[in-house]
Amino acid sequence: MAAPPPAPPPAPALADIARDVAAGAAAPAELHAALLGAAVYCERGATPGFRALGAPGDGVVPVFSSPEQLALARGAVPWFSLPGSELLDLLPEGYDLVLDMGGGTPLRLRSAAVERRVLVEIERGRP
Repeated sequence: MAAPPPAPPPAPALADIARDVAAGAAAPAELHAALLGAAVYCERGATPGFRALGAPGDGVVPVFSSPEQLALARGAVPWFSLPGSELLDLLPEGYDLVLDMGGGTPLRLRSAAVERRVLVEIERGRP
């Protein structure tokens, strides 16, 4: 009886991919894919929604790759997590993301560059 195939290696963590993108060792598309598949952590405000810094057009929504990164930047604050794919759907208009703003390689992600894109493929019938 043959042994089962080895499990695929775990996907790189969002923080690792962000660091690699900042260093030029990974492509932005890799960061986008990692963001879609990762859990992200956000500071919980007094009302439901994201805690945004600045005004629309110039502001950012801080997001973090782990509760530890959140605590490093903001201290012991209430927080919530959600999948990165949902984050992109809920991001307020006019705001960019800033990933791990208290870490060694904070990364500003322009909303136009990380918006969720839907690809529709149409198959034409043959006559």
